[in-house]
Amino acid sequence: MGGVLCLGMSSGAVAQTPSNPGQDQAQSAPQAQPQMTMDQRMARLTQMLDLTPAQQQQIRPVLEQAQQKMQALAADNATPMADRQAKAVAIRDNIRTQIDAILTPEQKQKVQAMSQHGPGGPGTPPAQPQSQPQR
Repeated sequence: MGGVLCLGMSSGAVAQTPSNPGQDQAQSAPQAQPQMTMDQRMARLTQMLDLTPAQQQQIRPVLEQAQQKMQALAADNATPMADRQAKAVAIRDNIRTQIDAILTPEQKQKVQAMSQHGPGGPGTPPAQPQSQPQR
């Protein structure tokens, strides 16, 4: 469920923040994964879960607040990395809880199904091709 709901709001920003404050940020830039804009996140969630306009208005502030917290966490070089990662997990768990309260039972089922199928979602081909009966 986390991958579906976080959509670009990963702990990667926390995990890839240099622990040495003097390290050149340009050196670590190629490691950073591009993040989706808030509009892209909302569009993707809306499409995947068929969110109503009312749900979109409720979910967007949750994601915006979490994004601000994650950015502040990523910029916090004074806190040990393990503590920042733990805080990032707590932020993501909080997002899930808040968004779960907004979703309908059907939407929750979609989230569950997507998280069980992994990043490819439903329709992803199986890892091993099925054997064909010999003729």
